[in-house]
Amino acid sequence: MNARSAVFSLISLRPNTIRDMIERFPYSAKTLYSVVEGLEREGLVVKSTKNGKTQVNVSDNYRAQKLKEIHIQSLSRGIDPEFLLRKSTLSVWKTIDVPRTLNDIKNETGLSERWIRKTFKILAKNGLVRYQKRKPILVVREDRHVLNRLLKAFMEDEADGQVLYHPGTSPFKEVITTPDEIEKILYQQIEGSLAVKDTGFLVKGQDTLTVIESVEEEPSMGEIFLRRLSTPEGIEDSCIRMIASKKIDFNKLLSLANEMDRVNETGCYLEILNTIKQIVDPDIIHEFYKNRSKRGRVFLDDDKKYGKDGWEEEFEKKWNLDLYLDLGAMRHGVRSV
Repeated sequence: MNARSAVFSLISLRPNTIRDMIERFPYSAKTLYSVVEGLEREGLVVKSTKNGKTQVNVSDNYRAQKLKEIHIQSLSRGIDPEFLLRKSTLSVWKTIDVPRTLNDIKNETGLSERWIRKTFKILAKNGLVRYQKRKPILVVREDRHVLNRLLKAFMEDEADGQVLYHPGTSPFKEVITTPDEIEKILYQQIEGSLAVKDTGFLVKGQDTLTVIESVEEEPSMGEIFLRRLSTPEGIEDSCIRMIASKKIDFNKLLSLANEMDRVNETGCYLEILNTIKQIVDPDIIHEFYKNRSKRGRVFLDDDKKYGKDGWEEEFEKKWNLDLYLDLGAMRHGVRSV
């Protein structure tokens, strides 16, 4: 372990003064001051004054906090965090998200066979990788290992998630993304206006409210559209806004609707919207019509208690549906975009 890793490991466990570090570490004062200055320039540590003494603490940003977790979890498992975060180690680590041979990794990374074998040995000993074969060597990453999950979060570029903007008297943004991406948002935007759906967590800032929804995998716009198509709010507002945003790939939406057996509802919905205002190419609706199912079903069971107004019959026969939609609310939604 080098001085940089030792210092960061110590302050990951508890804030320390540089004077205390000089007394406790086998490094010179010049080295320790240089390490702290470097970490501070990278935004990984901050200095604060307590009882007249200057303390060094881990920064509260996402990257620093993830690095803190990696150091603590590495030490807890007897792994040198400096080795784990070394450029050569990570270059090997990144290649084995799928099973790879020794030659594959050697060709991709440019590292020596001896170093790669050594890396395998250390990572396998601590459960981060698994040998699928010994002769010839075939290894793969164990992605469920806590350190692999932390490294993945630390190494990944920030994703945007799927963002929907809702203007109005109380404008807000919806972000639908994975837990790892939500953690980044919480760290990086905690000074702003944030709410996490289904948790009751809501904090106010000066900017537009961001409502965050957690999903296991990053959804496509089509997946969000079909999910919203099962709710009154989606049918009357957000699905219309998604169409108006022109971010939906209707070919992919048709394929996805076929997979989920939702072609009838989707095509019927698009056609009803077009009777209010043409916001979808009629050829797209015709493609849905050609792929419709013969099996009947209820569209929007949530509104069944309100009954029907008589306009539905034409669409019910064409799309083999039992319709319970609020046409007035849909008109309002279309006119608002």
